[in-house]
Amino acid sequence: MKKGVPYFPSIRLLRKHSGTFLQYLISQTLSDFGDERVKIVSKRMWLSKSLRTSRQQLDIQRFISIGLLTLLSLVIVLGCESLSTKKQPLGTEWKLKYDPDREGLRQGWFDTDHDRSDWELTTVPGNWSDAEYDGFAWYATEIKAKSFPTGYNLALVFDSVDDNAVIWLDGRLFGKQMGYGIKFFLDIGEKLADGATHQLVLRIEDTGGSGGINGAVYLEPYQDEVDLLRTEASKQAAPNAPDWVKNANIYELFVRSHGEERTFSAVVKDLDRIQALGIDLIWLMPIHPIGVKNHKFSPGSPYAVKDYYKVNPRFGSIDDFKNLVDAVHARDMHIILDMVMNHTSWDNPLIEEHPEWYSHNEEGEIVSPNDGWWDTADLNYDKPELRTWMIEMLGWWIQETDVDGFRFDVAELVPHDFWEDAKAACQKINSDVFFLAEGDKPDLHLNGHDMTYSWNIWDLVTKTAQGNATVSEIKKSYENEQYQYPGNALRMRFTENHDKQRSRSLIGDKQLNKTAWAFVALMKGNPLIYAGQEVGAKERVDIHRDGVIYWSRADRNLETAMGEILKLRKTWIKPESQFKIILANDAKKVIAYKHGPLLTFFNFSQDTFKFSAAGMDSVLFGNLILNTDSTLSLLPKSFGVIK
Repeated sequence: MKKGVPYFPSIRLLRKHSGTFLQYLISQTLSDFGDERVKIVSKRMWLSKSLRTSRQQLDIQRFISIGLLTLLSLVIVLGCESLSTKKQPLGTEWKLKYDPDREGLRQGWFDTDHDRSDWELTTVPGNWSDAEYDGFAWYATEIKAKSFPTGYNLALVFDSVDDNAVIWLDGRLFGKQMGYGIKFFLDIGEKLADGATHQLVLRIEDTGGSGGINGAVYLEPYQDEVDLLRTEASKQAAPNAPDWVKNANIYELFVRSHGEERTFSAVVKDLDRIQALGIDLIWLMPIHPIGVKNHKFSPGSPYAVKDYYKVNPRFGSIDDFKNLVDAVHARDMHIILDMVMNHTSWDNPLIEEHPEWYSHNEEGEIVSPNDGWWDTADLNYDKPELRTWMIEMLGWWIQETDVDGFRFDVAELVPHDFWEDAKAACQKINSDVFFLAEGDKPDLHLNGHDMTYSWNIWDLVTKTAQGNATVSEIKKSYENEQYQYPGNALRMRFTENHDKQRSRSLIGDKQLNKTAWAFVALMKGNPLIYAGQEVGAKERVDIHRDGVIYWSRADRNLETAMGEILKLRKTWIKPESQFKIILANDAKKVIAYKHGPLLTFFNFSQDTFKFSAAGMDSVLFGNLILNTDSTLSLLPKSFGVIK
């Protein structure tokens, strides 16, 4: 059957009542439709000899008209149903099997004849049931396409996976996706054109929390891939962010791990060094007292807040904190607080004072947000009183301590309309207040948040430096952002933060680690340094335990280089500077972009990359050698900045 052309089962009925003359016309009409499944009436069909009188001819002509109208109606009705360009959802019931020993590839769990009788049933979309499990898990289902219009391609679309996916179709590798929560698609029309049932298998890799296929999966006809990727959010412009943050360089800091003193006063002593790096904005991880009840380890996670109106006495007093804020502002920098709005510790006074503000199970017991976060209790934003209390609390911190805004933990788990109200209320106190969302959903930019996480670029740049992804994947992921996010949306770029392993441990090579960070630091977006990253720290600070950064082991050469890179950015790149990736050579493992007046090349390979230097004024930074033939050579694992 020709792709997208409907079959007409009513031909026999029309043929039965029409007579030979009508049969001939119908055949010709259907022939014009180009339907290969409708056979043209045999050449032996001739006009009936019985059509001799004018009256009989008139009756037949009338009958033909009625018949043709009926046929056209059928074409329209049946054609509209078969030629639909609407999404075709896949079934919600899938099979799932965990792979803690990573044996699935070796044992061929993707094969069409693999026995899946011991796999459990699961529902998609949704995360897998074992919230404590991190690692690999496999999903399997069957897939079959309805017909779709001629001239269209057919896409297999995943709205979101958590975190990475490798896809097989009928036992053959079909595609892959790197990065949490990113909509992606695979062109599948040719594979499903036979109308048969096919087998779809995914291996999901989760790097933290419960993973799975957490977005819808469906087939969708398309003509332009932009139509598939474009979100409703991308059709709008993001509200204007404060001017001071549009080109800000960000520094994430945890007071408890920043040094042996673990105090606000100790952070003040380090502000000159931080400022010298080229930092404009300091993000303090939560500074509140930490809950003790049900904590996982001692002293516990700062994201289990015991009292929203107090500071951790271990860090100092509220006046010490205000002194820190003043010291930051005196250096022409800004400071934001990490706020946990989705849950509290189990010994937060709100549990006793307002238990109705929390989520409960069927037995009436207060519950955690998920099984993995059992050291916290989930808040229920269906309660208007809770919303009012939280908004007043945010206003208090702005008014009393003069902080410049907030980073909101797991912002995607809090209702979007709450953020709209919170931002409006905070702007009445400080019109330039800044909201950073921990999340990457495009809609966050439309409900009060000025900036979101760029998990997609983190994942692909890290994997490219490791040799597990390609530079063209980085290019594609960035370009896809343009169809997914509102205009002027600010994106935080990073190669590490407190939720992930240190980049220096993920990227074993020292030079490649620096090159990877330089890529995110000089591209469009706002670069982040997580305290300790600038000196090559390898040890991840466990937020549940009493870890500390070992500054005595500092790589001061790396710190100097990162500072120079940020100064280049501040000197040459403005918020309005145009950005475009101009080269992504997978064979050479080289990617280059132009940002404002700067042209920057990144070499992720073990080989020297040679290119023409025509039209370039000067080399500003990096491992570039000017050759006698007026070409430039970029050394292996290095980057170079040219004006």
